[in-house]
This record gives sequence, C-alpha cells and structure tokens, in this order.
Amino acid sequence: MRNSNLRRRVIKLMAASLAACAMPQAAMAMVPDSRAQLHQWHGFALGAEVSLQLYHHDGDAAQRIIQKSVKIIRDMEALFSLYQQDSHLSLLNRQGELYDPPAAFVDLLQTARRISRMTSGAFDITVQPLWLFYESQDYGGAGVRDDELQAIRELIGHEKLFISRHRISFDRPGMAATLNGIAQGYVTDRVSDYLKAEGMTSVLVDIGEYRALGPQEDKSPWRIGLMDPLNFGEFSHILALNEGAVATSSGMGDIFDKDGEFHHLFDPRTGKSAHRYISVTVTAPEATLADALSTAFCAMPVAEIKKCLQDMPSVNVRLTGKTGTVIMI
Repeated sequence: MRNSNLRRRVIKLMAASLAACAMPQAAMAMVPDSRAQLHQWHGFALGAEVSLQLYHHDGDAAQRIIQKSVKIIRDMEALFSLYQQDSHLSLLNRQGELYDPPAAFVDLLQTARRISRMTSGAFDITVQPLWLFYESQDYGGAGVRDDELQAIRELIGHEKLFISRHRISFDRPGMAATLNGIAQGYVTDRVSDYLKAEGMTSVLVDIGEYRALGPQEDKSPWRIGLMDPLNFGEFSHILALNEGAVATSSGMGDIFDKDGEFHHLFDPRTGKSAHRYISVTVTAPEATLADALSTAFCAMPVAEIKKCLQDMPSVNVRLTGKTGTVIMI
C-alpha cells in the first residue's frame, strides 16, 4: 500500500479537459453571458495537489460553495493526515488507541476493513510499519533481511485493529496505520456529497482521486489523461468521464532504492513490494472504492481481481504490465 501520495502524483491522473484552459474567474465575471461559467480552486491537501472545477451561474454562490468545500477538505485532513502531528490518525499511531473518535474517522476505518475483507487482505491500512521499515534500510549494503521483515509483518493485519464508535486501538505495540490508500478517495466523496446537495451537476473534484458529478456545461465529458508509466510526461490513455470516479496507483511513484525493487505499494500478505503491474487504474461509482481497489489490485493476480469484481459490475480495471501490455477487466 502507498504512503507518500506527494511523490505518487508524479504519475497522477491529469485533467485534460478544456476546463484546464478556461479563463480566470475575474475575467469570466466580465463576460456578458447568461451561461454557467467555470469556477476553479486549486490547493494542497493530504500530501497532494487538489482542485475543484464547477460550473455555476452565480459567481458569489460559486465562491461560497467552494469555500465550504475547502472547509470540508481541511476538516477531513485534520482527521486522516499522516503529515499533521495533531491529526486523529497521528494521535492513534502515537498513542496506540483513540477514545471517542469522530464519526467520519470510524466510518473510514470500517470502510477500509470491509475492503480488506473483499480483497482477501490485499488492502490493509496497518502497513505503515512496512513503510517505516523500508525507508530506514541501507540498500547499498546487505539489503532487506528476512528475519527483520518477518518481525515487521507481525505488526500487520487489519484484524489486529479494534474499531468501535467509542474506541479504536491496536492489538500490540508498534502497530500503525496509513490512510493514504483510501483517504483521498473518501474526502473526494464527502466533498462530492456536499456539492450534490447544493444542486451541482457539472463538477470535477480532485482530492488525490477524480470524481465527476455530471459532464461539463456543454454536455461534453471531462477528459482525464492517464500518465504513461513508461514514458514520463506522456499520456497512455484518455478517459471520457461523465459520472463516477477514477483512481490510479503505481509503484513508480515512491521508491526506496535506485532500482525500484522496493517501493511504497506493498502486498500486506508478504510484506514485500508488489511488482505484478506498473500501473493500475480503477473506475467506480465512488472515489473511496476506486482509490482502495487501485491500491489492492497492484498486489493481486488477474484471476483474484476478477473474482473480487464479480459482485461489482460497475467497476472497471485497467492493468498495465511491465512491458506496457494493457489488460482490461
């Protein structure tokens, strides 16, 4: 599972729509046009660049909606961030337990557990000790020792995390969690829920993962470019997105050694980096699911992925192999 989303964004999904070339808001306000105009916000949250793009007829209303959306993002970040020392996640990792956690924090952890079970443990938020272990290794020396890795693996396992409305705790000292494989998608969905409640129907939300609430104002789809993992700076595919979410994961985004043998996308069941694919892209109705599955599927063979998707007909997967071969599921 991934940790540093900041460096992962080097191979991020990139908006390739005409919206990216739209006029600044101040200029748009001067245009005598009754059509809804594009309003944009760009920022930084949960270790990544984030943005909102929405069409609205009323500039003041659009700014109010954007400000409320940003507040939701900041409130969620205070729960889930690994980078803020006083976030609820950081407190849980430091103390080993958390009393009276916020409802959203409990909801995300319970969602993560359901996806862990769906993927037979390929998705697991308790892999943070693995990231700390690999980050501390001297790759110019003897490399990773199996006995040390085995000791770390004893700290991994979603079943070792107790979750209730009133208390969250780890089973043993040394355990820690990362939500970077699911939190971005979760926050994307919570912002999308708010925008939907405000009646927004032409929106693209990017809080580390993309979600569209309807097409653009002219009814054309949002065009999302998938960065080519073998040719930096180029697109390997363009997705036309009218509704739903898309997420991508690749081990090339955050590596621990110069050869890329050890990277941040772990198979929790082995404790080692997953090397089945160089990129996994998932489209789904919601960003939380797309985010977590794109992480989990990096460690799963095609047969396991197909089995996992049997009850999810609205989810589609694009697997890019080491030579660039693409498998669509």
